[in-house]
Amino acid sequence: MNEDRLKRLGNYIKLLRESEGLSQEELAKRSGFAGRAAISAIEKGKNNISIDKLPDLALALHTTPGKLMDVLIEQTDSLTDGLNAENISRLKSYADYLRSTQEDHS
Repeated sequence: MNEDRLKRLGNYIKLLRESEGLSQEELAKRSGFAGRAAISAIEKGKNNISIDKLPDLALALHTTPGKLMDVLIEQTDSLTDGLNAENISRLKSYADYLRSTQEDHS
């Protein structure tokens, strides 16, 4: 796989992990990876993620496998471009709030 794609995915995973307040070790435990080193290698774009692990990783990061795949094929959401982990977390919280109010009024 293209090295740039792996780095882009790794950066995105790191942003999501940080916005969730997870350590690399905690993300590894939640997603079934061997340990911190495996997550570190993924975040640096040095390790590819097997398709079997993608759903567990997405679940641990409160996203979808499709969103992670979108990052690989450069269909990223410009809504989070340029935001740091703290602001991505705020944005996710606000989106959760909007979803909850929408469900209440449907």
